[in-house]
Amino acid sequence: MTVTPQTHTPTKTAPIAAGGGGVVVVQRHDDKVGIGQGMLQGMLTVIRHFGKSFTSYGDAKSNNIGMFTVEYPEERMALPEAFRNMPILLYDDKTGHELCTSCFQCERICPPKVIHITQATDPNTGKAVPAAQEFVIEYDSCMSCGYCAEVCPFDAIKMDHHFELSTPDHLSMDMNKGALDRPISYYQMIAPNFWAEVEAGAMKKLQNNIKRRPGNIGVAPHMIGKTQKAVPAAAAGSGAKAAAKSAAPVAAIGKNMPPEKIARLQAIRAAKR
Repeated sequence: MTVTPQTHTPTKTAPIAAGGGGVVVVQRHDDKVGIGQGMLQGMLTVIRHFGKSFTSYGDAKSNNIGMFTVEYPEERMALPEAFRNMPILLYDDKTGHELCTSCFQCERICPPKVIHITQATDPNTGKAVPAAQEFVIEYDSCMSCGYCAEVCPFDAIKMDHHFELSTPDHLSMDMNKGALDRPISYYQMIAPNFWAEVEAGAMKKLQNNIKRRPGNIGVAPHMIGKTQKAVPAAAAGSGAKAAAKSAAPVAAIGKNMPPEKIARLQAIRAAKR
């Protein structure tokens, strides 16, 4: 049995009447790409850009195409604010308190699971405190994705611009809280616009968290003893009122008090004497 291949003949296009139907045959005549043609086009683009590196456009060369020579490390190219390398933790320059509250959001979202946090506790009550007792990031396994900085609700973790971290010692790349801490002024220097967008909210949250941190809990390790804990204005006012109240003289026994209550008050005062 022989099979004869069918040939498709172009169908004539029937006119489309107004309000009626018709048949429209679409015939495609795509140009076939030859072998190696796509690679050749890509190489031509590379060669064209390479050639432009030796030509000038008037008095100035292109800022996007060409070869650039920088006398590194004496001369360094400016990095954009959005450049990200490794995560760092921020603390307030004035109080020394870290913005981190150990909410574990960054630890949960980290794809390679290189963030490890231990939450601080009150030594007197044993209750959790909004601060990190220990914070470790494995720099040698970090992929610099920036998810931790994006998910942080307190703007406590940001991406640093420092990238010269080459070392043969992998254990030295496990950064603890002391090695991760940076002052807010440092981040303002490398990303002023980014910090200006979140500064008001971040500082307001920090002041609320400081109220719940007893002693030096939440203070950057190298800042302990160098700064004083900020006392909120409301707390200072209430403390002054309490002191004034305790120093006020005891009110005299009222004339309209019941006899039994007067006797009780007199007994209490006699005992205090």
